[in-house]
Amino acid sequence: MDLETAVRSAFAPAATPGRVGVEVELIPVLRGARPEPAVVAAVLDAPFAAVARPTFEPGGQLELSPAPQPVHAAVATILDLLDQARERAARAGIALVAAGTDPLHGCDRVPLQVANPRYRALQAALDEHGPDGRRMMRLTASLQVCVDLLPGRAGREQWLVANLAGPHLAAAFANSPTLDGRPSVAGSRTGIWTRIDPRRCGYDGRHLDPLDPVGAYLAFAAAAPRLPLPGLDARQHLSTLFPPVRPRGGYLEVRYLDAQPDERIPAAVHAVHTLLTDPRARRDALDLLLPGLGDLPAAWRRAATGWSPLAADLLAIAAPAASAGVVAR
Repeated sequence: MDLETAVRSAFAPAATPGRVGVEVELIPVLRGARPEPAVVAAVLDAPFAAVARPTFEPGGQLELSPAPQPVHAAVATILDLLDQARERAARAGIALVAAGTDPLHGCDRVPLQVANPRYRALQAALDEHGPDGRRMMRLTASLQVCVDLLPGRAGREQWLVANLAGPHLAAAFANSPTLDGRPSVAGSRTGIWTRIDPRRCGYDGRHLDPLDPVGAYLAFAAAAPRLPLPGLDARQHLSTLFPPVRPRGGYLEVRYLDAQPDERIPAAVHAVHTLLTDPRARRDALDLLLPGLGDLPAAWRRAATGWSPLAADLLAIAAPAASAGVVAR
């Protein structure tokens, strides 16, 4: 498969839209007088893993990725799985921290715990542009919301709204008050992402074009350096790109939200879901956000402080349709 075919496949709409995927990353810390990074794999039993589908990020962050469901069920499922994961980890003396950045450690304390060839090659590539690639891999955690992609104009609107809403939703749900284990601004995780190689991460908006989204993403993907891995094909190359929103073939993966405390997960998921699936909310969001397309890098820089002038307006657009879906705890 060539790169153009792979990109067009990535933007293919869902066959039967209506589901949402909610994926949560957590930072394991061994409790004690001097809390240390921890490895939590051993406490995840088979029945739990069958539903939660756990994987591990390069620094050992635990990711829970249950199957996509209608939005209310998806939120309820992830909250239940978080309770179960914490119970299992606590028996081993491990706390699972829900924050965008490791609250206690820097890269000097967190090794590359998943040291496979892909992650070693990625780390080497990102190291060429400073320390933030390594921070992203080892110290950060996110809440990812995956929304089925609609065909035609609606899908193009979804793509634009998902990307343009990024700085404002990232600021609204900023939950990263540490950097390298020291107090910092609330948007520290966003700041890390904005400083990583833009050829691979696109926080400057280089992957966006309102008139030709597929063509713009193809140009972005073609210009991104390929990792020196044997047999890396076009589809695998796309998986080494980390824009704020990634087209995944049938759905959009919204990647810019910090990991959230449980009580804020429903609001964050429903805000993203409403903005991308409710036609009126999507159009109102476009009216609000499209004038800022050319100023996207500045918007991301503001979001890195934990603030956005449009965050409240955007949440107000999402609120009418989303409010009925918030799950009580």
